[in-house]
Amino acid sequence: MPEWKQWHVLGNGEFPALQGLSIEDCPKLMGKLPENLCSLTELIISSCPELNLEMPIQLSSLKKFEVDGSPKAGVLFDEAELFTSQVKGMKQIEELCISDCNSLTSLPTSTLPSTLKTIRICHCRKLKLETSVGDMNSNMFLEELTLDGCDSISSAELVPRARTLYVKSCQNLTRFLIPNGTERLDIWDCENLEILLVACGTQMTSLNIHNCAKLKRLPEHMQELLPSLKELKLYSCPEIESFPDGGLPFNLQLLGISNCKKLPSLRELYIYHNGSDEEIVGGENWELPSSIRRLTISNLKTLSSQLLKSLTSLESLDIRNLPQIQSLLEQGLPSSLSELYLYDHDELHSLPTEGLRHLTSLQSLLISNCPQLQSLPKSAFPSSLSKLSINNCPNLQSLPKSAFRAPSLS
Repeated sequence: MPEWKQWHVLGNGEFPALQGLSIEDCPKLMGKLPENLCSLTELIISSCPELNLEMPIQLSSLKKFEVDGSPKAGVLFDEAELFTSQVKGMKQIEELCISDCNSLTSLPTSTLPSTLKTIRICHCRKLKLETSVGDMNSNMFLEELTLDGCDSISSAELVPRARTLYVKSCQNLTRFLIPNGTERLDIWDCENLEILLVACGTQMTSLNIHNCAKLKRLPEHMQELLPSLKELKLYSCPEIESFPDGGLPFNLQLLGISNCKKLPSLRELYIYHNGSDEEIVGGENWELPSSIRRLTISNLKTLSSQLLKSLTSLESLDIRNLPQIQSLLEQGLPSSLSELYLYDHDELHSLPTEGLRHLTSLQSLLISNCPQLQSLPKSAFPSSLSKLSINNCPNLQSLPKSAFRAPSLS
């Protein structure tokens, strides 16, 4: 209602049964809200620049409070005494969202109620986190905390702890300490972020970093500090030059890298499965970097021939205990292979002729612990083959004479 200017209340202006109140796009609305909203559980004020909340309101049942583009309503959060008196009355508040309130300069975290589960602060350009650690509410643990477009934050070491943490477009943020208890962290478009640190005891499973132009390195000692990390995505971080000393966490299941120009291409990859009946998540839809040169795979249930053929730079392939090894060899392997190692394949009965003939760069072939292997191809091995090693294959009785026609075979 663009022309609504005044809230004319009748009697005491009370709405004791009202549960949801949303006031949006009322640019001329002035004055204050009714004082008694004792049953209200959701209050949304959006694009009401003249509406203020300077007078206390009865909001004892409120669970969600959202202020967007309404700076005079946002002054509630800017005056410490007013905020304290108001928030003490919000005994059931769970979600607090503040957007486009330029008057907001600080957030008195020590007064926030422990019932809060979600805090989202967006485009509050003057907000600073200056509260001392001693004033923090140590009992507060949020499900989600979002800081978006808060340009005055330079060091986010004092944010409340949260299970999921989103930090986006905080242009003056130069360092960030991942708080204890964080399970997921997404950092987007923080162009001046240079240092990323990890608090001890962090059980984080997902770390996503997008478009942080000055970030040069990942946290040190990731194996020790982030032992539960399963997902790591790095996109458009052109200054990251290497992974931390000691390598990445052992439990990592998903690694995504895109447009990180100084990060060396992935050359060597080991994929091991524990042999249980549980499949590796996403195994049938893998997309591996074409830069891989050495690949070792052990105890997988299935492996796609098309996936292997997409690895156009693959030079060395080591496959161990793969039930479908026979069909995989028949479907063909990358022609770029120079080394092929086959270990512990109970299902391998023979080496298919066509499967080896097109491996024109193959120099070394090793076959070990394949108890059912009975025959080798009758036609010649690739002429490039220089080393053939066969161990512990009890059912293989002889080698075809044609196998020795490879001129460089030793």
